[in-house]
Amino acid sequence: CETVTMGLSTLAGLLACLLILEVSAQEPVLNPPTPATPTSQADRQFRVVYEWNVLDFAYPTEDDRARALYHGAYIPKNVLISDCKPYANRLYVTVPRMLAGVPATLGYFVRPENNGRTDPEIVPFPSWEMNKRGNCSALQFVQGIAIDKYGIMWVVDSGRTETLQRGTNHVTCPPKILLLDLKRNGTVVWRYEFPAEVVPSGVNYLNKIVVDDAFGGFAYITDNSGADPGIVVFSRRLNRAWKVRENNSMRAAQNAVRFAVNGTELNFSIHIDAIALGPYYNPHAQSDLDPQVDPLIGNQNYERNVYYSPLSSYHLYSLPASLLRDPEFVLKASPRDILESVTDYGRKSSQTDGMIMDNQGELYYGLLGEHSIAKWDSYTPFTAKNQIIVARDRTHIQWVDGMGFDHEGYLYAITNRLHNFVADKLRSDEVNFRILRAKTNALSYVETPDNVFNNDVRYKYDGQVDNSLVNYGAGVGVSSTTPVSSRLETAGVLGFGRSGAVKVGGGGSLLTMLVCGVVVAKMLAV
Repeated sequence: CETVTMGLSTLAGLLACLLILEVSAQEPVLNPPTPATPTSQADRQFRVVYEWNVLDFAYPTEDDRARALYHGAYIPKNVLISDCKPYANRLYVTVPRMLAGVPATLGYFVRPENNGRTDPEIVPFPSWEMNKRGNCSALQFVQGIAIDKYGIMWVVDSGRTETLQRGTNHVTCPPKILLLDLKRNGTVVWRYEFPAEVVPSGVNYLNKIVVDDAFGGFAYITDNSGADPGIVVFSRRLNRAWKVRENNSMRAAQNAVRFAVNGTELNFSIHIDAIALGPYYNPHAQSDLDPQVDPLIGNQNYERNVYYSPLSSYHLYSLPASLLRDPEFVLKASPRDILESVTDYGRKSSQTDGMIMDNQGELYYGLLGEHSIAKWDSYTPFTAKNQIIVARDRTHIQWVDGMGFDHEGYLYAITNRLHNFVADKLRSDEVNFRILRAKTNALSYVETPDNVFNNDVRYKYDGQVDNSLVNYGAGVGVSSTTPVSSRLETAGVLGFGRSGAVKVGGGGSLLTMLVCGVVVAKMLAV
């Protein structure tokens, strides 16, 4: 196997959630429906619903696409999808600008129609103008998004571009968070720039985000920068942000920096990455007979856990959401004060890049080295017996990143071969990016009952959501669709044949990529 050694103190677009695929040459091209209830065991297995050799964008005209290709504004081999969140009839995806030639960093496509295509073009969202590179009022580098139950998309923008390339022609804008109203086609309803003492410009790596509707709305965001990793907390009501730091649980563990994905050995020193928000529970329950959650009780002592894990770690940790939401405590607390509130649940069988919680307390998370997705009932001990593999495939499930639930009980997951992307090994004659889904009959973690934790009518949801779904669990096994060739490949504009190797970075903090003998990429954070 080929060795790729990368000390990435800041790379964190890697959310590993891995799935089982049984490739069938006779499988028809999938135009996926979303039935209200599962119709078969196969429907509860992960299935490929979209796949691409390379990613394309919905340009207004073919001339616009041709100009973008000619001027290098669109370089197909440099485009990668990272996160996905369904809402209504759209599937929103993030396209982080890790390399040059990414025309838009946030987009969507319509599901399930897409005229029968399994490789739909990405429509920039909210618009082309709002994705303009170099415009600090627009989106520059989006990797993580979250959609709350009111139809508001919380978008985290690191503000820096070309994070895997060396050079001076990079964009460095203030990092920010935007709230977009999906019911009004992405109208910006909130904008906040992070202060430098919380998220410094140019050296941060804002990655995953979960949202909490308590007390007007909070966001918990992982920053896995090499210099200052931690959980960034943003309060919408206070219009204020702060950072929680804890070196023991949020930094890379040295015994977990080495692992292999599909025969490629990696050396990743990546800090806090995956994050998930658990259900409400009663921390004062004296026995199993006491209610875990009672939405009719206006008791502010009810708690939620924020689960997290560095990518380079075997362990799962959590902190109480109430602690994260308290800026006065956080800013005055000693490192020991924070450490004493951390729960270490124990060991996973491999590293994790991404995870997501449903509204029934099931945590889904990837196991990178095992090409698998596992789930765990968060109301049970975190033992090997309770960590259930729901999908596994060595060939097709390579580096699952973002995941999201729709309102029909389906879980979607992205696989993007990120280990090959950073190593410059993607091939245009292979499927590199997939979106898979399985019927779990659960909803997103954001679909929790309204109670005193969200008693401000300005943020109340006025829509209807069916909460009567039952969790059947995701089955083991996945089938794929028939690959659809890209018209870009047909047009001969891909040119993936970049020769080169990846070399060990000095000090474990740099990603150095040699392409034709020229260094073209280095991590910016040290």
